[in-house]
Amino acid sequence: MSEKIQPPHLGRLAVVYIRQSSPGQVKNHPESYRVQKGLAKRAEQLGWNKEKIRVIQGDFSASLPGNRDEFNDLLQMVQDKQVGIVLGQDASRLARNSIDWSLMTHWCALHGSLLGDQNQVLDPALPQDGLVLGIQGALAVHELHAIRRRLEDALHEKASRGELQHGVPRGYVVVDGKHLRKHPDRRVQQAVERVFENFKTCTSVSQLLAWLWEKGYRLPRADVAGDGTKFEMVDAGYSCLLDMLQNPKYAGLYVYPRYRCETIVSANGTVTKKRRRTRPQDWEVRLVDHHPAYITLAEYESHQEKIAMNAQRFAPASRGAANRGSALLGGLIECRRCHHTMQVAYSSRGKVTYYCHRGQRQRERGEPGCIRFAGDELERQLSEQILYAVGPAGVEAARLACERMAAERSTQRSLLSDELEQLRYEANLARRRFDNVDPANRLVLDTLASELEVSLQAVADQEARLSCFDREEPQRPTVAEAAELARLGDRLEEVWYAPEADGRLKQQIVRVLLENVLADVDESTDESVLWLHWSGGHHTELRAARVRRRGRPSTIDVSCVIETLRKLSDDAEISRALNRAGIRTERGESWTVGRVSRYRKRHGIAAYDASLRASSGWLSQSEAATKLGISPMSLNRMIQRGILRSEGEIGLPQVINHADLCRKEVKAAVKQIKSHGNSPLPENPEQQTLFQ
Repeated sequence: MSEKIQPPHLGRLAVVYIRQSSPGQVKNHPESYRVQKGLAKRAEQLGWNKEKIRVIQGDFSASLPGNRDEFNDLLQMVQDKQVGIVLGQDASRLARNSIDWSLMTHWCALHGSLLGDQNQVLDPALPQDGLVLGIQGALAVHELHAIRRRLEDALHEKASRGELQHGVPRGYVVVDGKHLRKHPDRRVQQAVERVFENFKTCTSVSQLLAWLWEKGYRLPRADVAGDGTKFEMVDAGYSCLLDMLQNPKYAGLYVYPRYRCETIVSANGTVTKKRRRTRPQDWEVRLVDHHPAYITLAEYESHQEKIAMNAQRFAPASRGAANRGSALLGGLIECRRCHHTMQVAYSSRGKVTYYCHRGQRQRERGEPGCIRFAGDELERQLSEQILYAVGPAGVEAARLACERMAAERSTQRSLLSDELEQLRYEANLARRRFDNVDPANRLVLDTLASELEVSLQAVADQEARLSCFDREEPQRPTVAEAAELARLGDRLEEVWYAPEADGRLKQQIVRVLLENVLADVDESTDESVLWLHWSGGHHTELRAARVRRRGRPSTIDVSCVIETLRKLSDDAEISRALNRAGIRTERGESWTVGRVSRYRKRHGIAAYDASLRASSGWLSQSEAATKLGISPMSLNRMIQRGILRSEGEIGLPQVINHADLCRKEVKAAVKQIKSHGNSPLPENPEQQTLFQ
């Protein structure tokens, strides 16, 4: 017994403080725990009764300063004069930093508590013992820093060879603990490839997630502690999709470090650590073509750009994700006066209005915004520009749509077929186990028989699903669908203005074609002005009335308009043209197919006749422009100048006679347009491709 231990000390508690590195260390490496717990016998040898000995073992080395509940409770017990001695294996076990060690020695010295280990007992109140304890604490902290530095150097050396793997990405396995290879199971590879292939056509990660849920596609999830070989198929989640799309390993790129830990101290002194993804310029190791890839490096960078542009809160220059709204320029249009992104507002009738708040957070309260204007007419003009730009790709888009429909059907059937193959393998395995068991061993035989029966029933159910799919889902596209796609490929205008057209897809097309859009208001003419900056470098100016004009002048004769439009269009197309022009029925209602049909019959107007149109030589503006080899905008200018005769109201589709295209003044005007040096959309090697 040490002479420093006095009766007052023995009247208090002897606390044995045990600290392990992690729960895994406690389970797999128990020797350190046993050595530390042996300090309880050391306390008995020093004179404490078993009833006065308390063991504390709730803290781990991974705990951060300020988060060690058991250590804080021990300090409180020392301050309450309940502790006679604190026993620990060494100073590094009692504290992982100089602050905790200083607090422990300070309160022990102040309240008469001792500190001890297997070999000695020290009194912090004595100058010599205080000096020894201070040196021990400093050496322990230095030793921990040195150990940590050596471990980090070893990790960096291993990472420089591309052999350090933190977790197994979905779709990969780890060979020999250091090499990444694609998972040998075809279902896993197809599931991962499906994610990257469909993200090209999705506007955001959320849309991709909704598509996966709608189709019932699942993703593989490997065991946490395994090498990725064993997996289970689970429903997709937003976080796992985002991690897959942002992980450079899928592009065959090994980087280190991909994450860094940041230490954050709160106002009350609590210390927490947060893991943050590093930026490419912070990567210390970057190995290209390190392992088999699912996507190219260019595709990976394109995915990062799309995700960054969809961000709303943390990327000031982002456009936000495309949404279901009808506004084509949402997130893309910028105020020319203050250079803030303009907001979109919709009326109860779906009319679009753009307004600028001049950076709502930056401006003072009560300060007005910059500009506000109606966007319907401007978006109509923009649609004409977009349709002209993508018109030549309409047929190619129809062909790609046919291929994607066929690929989608093939993918769904392949999933069912692969699942059936896996179930048959499991059934055969269960049968082999059943055949190999001794018939006299009824306990095992009955269990294997039940498993075999379940496996065979699962095979039968899957075969029924596959047969039902083949019966209810014919080869896509069907002949009728292919014909409809081919027709729509030649008439993109009908697809664009269809009520059921996906607004997100239209916005995505606009974002591919346009780099940015500036907006302003011309007070002298009371017009709103847009400057379109195309991806190929061309600029276009659009103008329209700033305030929305309600309806059409009463001088327009609706019967004459429908009489003209029926030469080119059926009732459905007529209704859309009238609604786009803002023309309403006598009751102020929008036009439908039924209302157009009833109006025609009431006024004795004939229906659309394709054979009559062909024999009469009636052409639409786009058809006439195609035959002349010029743009629709150039054709409209010829009509406005009176060079080319047309039939119809301004702002509505015009009917042009084929014979008028052969007139001398028309040919001369066309020749002048084609010989002009400026082309509407010049070719540029950096121009992005709309259809991939």
